[in-house]
Amino acid sequence: MLPVVHRVDDAGLHLQRGADCSLDVHFDGWRGWSVAVEDGPDPVVVPWPKRLSARLDGRSLVTVTVDDDEVFRDEVVFGSGEGRVEIVDRFGNPVIIDKWGLTQRIFETRRETGAVEAMTAMAERVLAVMRDSCGLDGWISFGTLLGAARSGSVIGHDSDIDLCFLSEKQTPAEMAVEIWDVARALVDAGISVKHKTASFITVVYDAPDGGEDGIDIYTCFYVGDLLHETATVRERVPRSAILPLRALEFEGRDMPAPADPDRMLAVSYGPDWRVPDPSFRHLPSREVTDRFDGWFSSVMTHRRDWTQVNGQRGAAGMRPSPFARWVVDQLGDAVGEGLRVLDVGSGSSADLRLYDRVGCKAIGYDYAHPGKHALGGKEIDLPASVGRRVLNLLDERDVLTVGALAARQKGAKVVTARRLLEAVPPRSRAQLWRFASMALAEGGRAYVEGVSRSPRACREAEERTGAPRLWPVDPADVEADVRASGGRVVHREGFAAASRAARTGSPATWRMTVEYPTPQTSAREVRTHR
Repeated sequence: MLPVVHRVDDAGLHLQRGADCSLDVHFDGWRGWSVAVEDGPDPVVVPWPKRLSARLDGRSLVTVTVDDDEVFRDEVVFGSGEGRVEIVDRFGNPVIIDKWGLTQRIFETRRETGAVEAMTAMAERVLAVMRDSCGLDGWISFGTLLGAARSGSVIGHDSDIDLCFLSEKQTPAEMAVEIWDVARALVDAGISVKHKTASFITVVYDAPDGGEDGIDIYTCFYVGDLLHETATVRERVPRSAILPLRALEFEGRDMPAPADPDRMLAVSYGPDWRVPDPSFRHLPSREVTDRFDGWFSSVMTHRRDWTQVNGQRGAAGMRPSPFARWVVDQLGDAVGEGLRVLDVGSGSSADLRLYDRVGCKAIGYDYAHPGKHALGGKEIDLPASVGRRVLNLLDERDVLTVGALAARQKGAKVVTARRLLEAVPPRSRAQLWRFASMALAEGGRAYVEGVSRSPRACREAEERTGAPRLWPVDPADVEADVRASGGRVVHREGFAAASRAARTGSPATWRMTVEYPTPQTSAREVRTHR
């Protein structure tokens, strides 16, 4: 039974009833989004993904189809109703919103630009580096293997190339080292790399039609007779389905592929893998995802969203915040004496410029540093003396590693954090203080600013600023985390109003100064309490 779509508006697709199927949504003839819906007797609203909703301003002939059946067709007015809706990127290229809610430039519209040829050539180069420098034989996988097996070419609604390799390492730690070795070899060959997890990296490069393209590289491995293929597959698959690799034609080239492509595709996409489904999503069990998170963690949670937000803020101007000016006032005579300012959650990096200008060694810690593509194609405008490091507060192991490296930095240090705690889940807030206590192991101060909001105000701020998620923060709870980390709050501003705001009120800004004792001070305190 087909679903009945009776209205389309700013809120999304309004269905009188659902059905187990995939809906393709077209705007003036362009398929901008596909979504899977489930059967059910009750009316349901399928909301627009955030990145699509941001583009829905104007008029458009909207058609909704299920395979070849049209279930809705009407001229729809979105937002202001001015002009026509355009689902394009900043270069004017048509885009879609994919199954993950991400903006993608699909191969269907890019063949004439040379993008497909460039990506395939880059994939061959990457495979050669992996083989020659690391002794690893990679192969085309997932959507790339799917396209090769179906037609010998890319899938029109796909947007990247996927590669895998089989690790013979015995532990996740060894596999993490191995993929770091792969990344180093690629960087040494002049290829840029982004780390996503400890078993997943992405090669990034400038596309011939503008913007940035990527090639994903995944670690595969066996535990007993179970094949683990990234965080989506944990199945009994014989090694003979993978090795020895065979050649499979893809875009006019012979590319390495598993020995039994049918078996590997059935494992990833099910027995109906030959039937195209633009809305298909891997839905691994919680057991599989939890296992992979425990083994390899991830630096991808909301990272794309925060990179975009930080880029927009940086493109709008690099004026330091009032908080940064307040910090400089608090530092007083210590400024310009080689003091290191470790700015956690540095965002657009605007505050780093002020710390550097007054004579401090400024280092920004974030997991979503804006690159040139997030800044409208321009490189970030920072002095060469300013450093930037990756720090992921969602990953305790990363905090311990980066905190230990920060502790080894010589000289006096302070830690700063502006509007960070409300942007991380409550369970991860203590990680800021863990990092601060490690970085300031020889003593020092942390300066923190937050904005407390009620849950409703958080949602309103998310919609207004584009932030992926904000949480209410009561600074009284923050103070308890500080004490647990060995610190002491020596200055407070706005705590009472912020505590009220976290429950029911409008946004309220608060600040605190936290002091971590020197080892000598701690030793004296221990002797005193004895």
